Amino acid sequence: MTDLKKLSTVGVVLVIFSVVFGFNNSPLAFYRMGYASILWYLFAGVTFFLPVMFMVAEYASFFKNSGGGMYTWLAAAKGELYGFVGAFIFYFAFMVWMITVSIKIWIPMSSFLFGEDTTQSWSVLGLSSSQTIGVLAVVLMLLITFFATRGFNKISFIAKFGGIANAAINCLLYLASLAVLVLTGGEFAQPIEGVESFFCSPNAQSGDLFFIFGFITFALFAYAGPESLGSLVEKTKSTRAFSRGILLSALFIAFGYSFSIFCWGISHNWSELFSAEGVNMGNVLYVMMGNLGHRLGIALGLSAESALSMGVWFARAVGFSVFMTYMGAFFTIIYSPLKTILDGAPQGLWPKFFSTKNRFDMPHIAMWIQTGVICFFVLIFSFGGQGAKSFYNILILLANVAQTMPYLFISAAFPAFRKNSALNHEYTLFKSKAMVYMAAVLVFFVDLLANIFIVIHPVLAGESDAVYQVVWMVGGPILFFLAAIMIFYRYKKRSRSG
Repeated sequence: MTDLKKLSTVGVVLVIFSVVFGFNNSPLAFYRMGYASILWYLFAGVTFFLPVMFMVAEYASFFKNSGGGMYTWLAAAKGELYGFVGAFIFYFAFMVWMITVSIKIWIPMSSFLFGEDTTQSWSVLGLSSSQTIGVLAVVLMLLITFFATRGFNKISFIAKFGGIANAAINCLLYLASLAVLVLTGGEFAQPIEGVESFFCSPNAQSGDLFFIFGFITFALFAYAGPESLGSLVEKTKSTRAFSRGILLSALFIAFGYSFSIFCWGISHNWSELFSAEGVNMGNVLYVMMGNLGHRLGIALGLSAESALSMGVWFARAVGFSVFMTYMGAFFTIIYSPLKTILDGAPQGLWPKFFSTKNRFDMPHIAMWIQTGVICFFVLIFSFGGQGAKSFYNILILLANVAQTMPYLFISAAFPAFRKNSALNHEYTLFKSKAMVYMAAVLVFFVDLLANIFIVIHPVLAGESDAVYQVVWMVGGPILFFLAAIMIFYRYKKRSRSG
C-alpha cells in the first residue's frame, strides 16, 4: 500500500478553508444588506458555526481511527439506525451539491478566460450552450474521479491548492481595497455613518422580519460543510494538529467573512450597486471584483482604458480563484461523504464490492458508481429541455434544506455522546455539562428555525408555485429519510435470516 502523507495543522486549515469558505458569500452579503450583514454573519458564526466546529472536533478526535465520520459519531450516541439515517441525509446533500456545482463551475472558468461570463454562448459540435456545459461537466467529473481514486495525496494536494487560491483572492481583495482607501484619502464608496451603519441596512426590505430570517438562513449556508471533514482526522499527523486546525479555521473564516464585507464598502456604493442594470446574485461577485480593479486603476492615475483593463484582469483573477476553490472542495467532497457511509456502516449493509479498495486505499468502485449517477443527472438536466430545468430548480431547493439537516442530527446527539461513560472523553472543548446542552440546544433551534423559514417562505411571499415548492422541500428529505430506514431494516432482516 502506498504511504500517505499526513496533513499538518496548516494543511487542515487550508482544506477546511477550501471546503467551507465561499468567497462569493461576502459580495452577496454586501449586495443584500451592506455593512449590516456583518452583524448577522457574526451572529451565525457564534450561534451556529463555532459550536458546530467544536462538536465536530470532539466527535472526530475521539473516533479518529474509526474512519466512519458522521455515521460513527451518531451511532455511538444514539444507535445504528439514528447514525445511518443522519449519515444518509448528509450524503444526499453532497450528492446534490456535486450535481449542481459540476454545471455552474464553468461560470468562474469563463470569467478567468474571458473576463466575463460567456457560457450562454458556448457551443461545441452544434450543441446548445446548456448541452455543451453538460458535456464539459461530465468530462470534469470523470477526470476528478480518476485522479481522486489514485489516492488521498491527490485529494489533499488539490484541496490545499484550492485553499491557497481562496486565501490568495481574499488577500487581493484586502490589499486592493486598502490601497484604494489610502489613495483616495480614506474615502469609502459606501459611507460609514457611525455605529448604526453596522446595524441598519440601506436595503428597505431589512425592516421586514421575514427578510431578516431569510438573510440569517443565507448566512448559515455560508458556513456549511465542516461535518464533511470529520472523517479526515485519521489523515492528520495528530489529534491535536486536527483540533488546532479546525479551531483556527473557524476563527479565520468568521473573521474573513466580516472583514471582506467591510472591504467591499471601500470600493462600492450600495445604492449604486443594488440599482445597477444587469447586476444580480448570480454575477455580482464578478461585477464587484471587476469594479474593484477598475476603481484601483483610477486611484493609481491610470488612463480610462488601462483602468478598465485592470478591472477585467481582476475579474479573471477571481474566476480562477473560484474555479480552483470549487475544485478543492470537489476533491474532498467526492471522497469524504462517501467514506462516511461506507466505512462507518455495519458490515453487510452495503454490497461487498461497494467497499472494495484499490492499492491506493480508495473505494474506487463506489466512487465510480457515484460519478456515474452524478453524470446521469447532469446529462438529464442538460439535454432534457424545460422539464429538466424545472427539476434542476427542485434539486436546488432540496439542497437548501438538505445541507442544513445534518446539523440537526449532530447537535441532537451531542449531549448523549458526552454522557456516554463508555467513551473516554479525554479531549473536550465544552468543559461543563451546561455548556454541552447550551451549545446543542442553540445549534439545533437556530438550524430548525432556518429550515422552517425556508419551507414556509414561498407561502409567505405569495409565490404562484408555493405549494409545489413546499411539497418538494418537505417531501424530498422525507423520501430519503424513509429510504434510509428501509435500507437499514432490510439489512437487519438479512442479518437475522443469515
